[in-house]
Amino acid sequence: MQERQGSYAWCFSHGVLHHFPAASTPWCTATWAWLAGESREEALAAKTARFGEARFLDALPLTEQLVLAGAGQSAGPR
Repeated sequence: MQERQGSYAWCFSHGVLHHFPAASTPWCTATWAWLAGESREEALAAKTARFGEARFLDALPLTEQLVLAGAGQSAGPR
């Protein structure tokens, strides 16, 4: 499992940015990936740099989909 990078994650099941406060346990059980950044703007920039304009899982290359699906809710940077 990847260490938490911040408090933001992109959810490829819901197609939105989730915010999980630092002291909380992530509540979403869908497929998401932690993003670097301390603000919403920084997290969205990190999402775009890492995944481009992909909003949902099927917009990513198959190999990336498999990595994220296999990592569950702990997909980290590569």
